[in-house]
Parts: sequence; C-alpha cells; structure tokens
Amino acid sequence: MSEIYRRNILILEADRDVSELFARAIEARRDYKCYLAEGEEEAADLMYDIPFDLTLVDLAIAVEADFRFLKKIKRLFPDIIVILAAFLHQKEYLHKALSLGAHGYIFKPIKLGLFRQKMDQFFLMKPAVVS
Repeated sequence: MSEIYRRNILILEADRDVSELFARAIEARRDYKCYLAEGEEEAADLMYDIPFDLTLVDLAIAVEADFRFLKKIKRLFPDIIVILAAFLHQKEYLHKALSLGAHGYIFKPIKLGLFRQKMDQFFLMKPAVVS
C-alpha cells in the first residue's frame, strides 16, 4: 500500500467566491485539500478536528480585535503556517501580523501563476503530513 501525502489547508475568508477561487487554484496543482471557513468560530472548529499544514487568512479578519484569531492560532497550533491575504492598501497591518507569527502574505486580487508559486514556497517551510 502506498502512502498518500496530502496537505490540508484552511482558508478563512469572508467572501465565499474568493475562498473558492483560492481553493480551486490550490487544489488544481497537487495533493492539497482545502477547507473553507467564513468566520473565526467556524475556522476554530475545523482546526480542532483537522490537522492543517497551512491557513490562509483574510487580513481584514485577522485584524479584528487586535489580531485575536492570529494570536489564538499561534498559541494553540504553533506548527501551522499562517499566510495572510491582503489588499495593497492594507500594508500597514502586515508588519504587525508578521511580528505576531504570520509567515507571509499574498496580495489580492491574485495573479494565478504567482499565487501558486508563492503557495509552493510557503509549503517548503514544513514537510508534508502522511495521511
């Protein structure tokens, strides 16, 4: 029996169309499985049930309540790679998010090729989970 290497990705994005776009772009490339959440509570429930390698978090959600959710992720799940999805005009918040433990960011709207390339780079930070 061969082992399957699969990366689990949580996408926390309030706009369902955007999260589905991210998921399609990621899953089309490799053995990645994306789970979508529209709010912190839904994301937290998923994080307790599924071992995620990476979470892609909308910066607007991350900024709420002084980065409460980002701090919670880093405290409870320190091995998860945290990537922020931001618009260019939100740059001033990225420095603080990175200082709190986020590993990187991508800018929206995404350019598909660049987005996939950056996601591949982020995954080099952590080896695959065997499932």
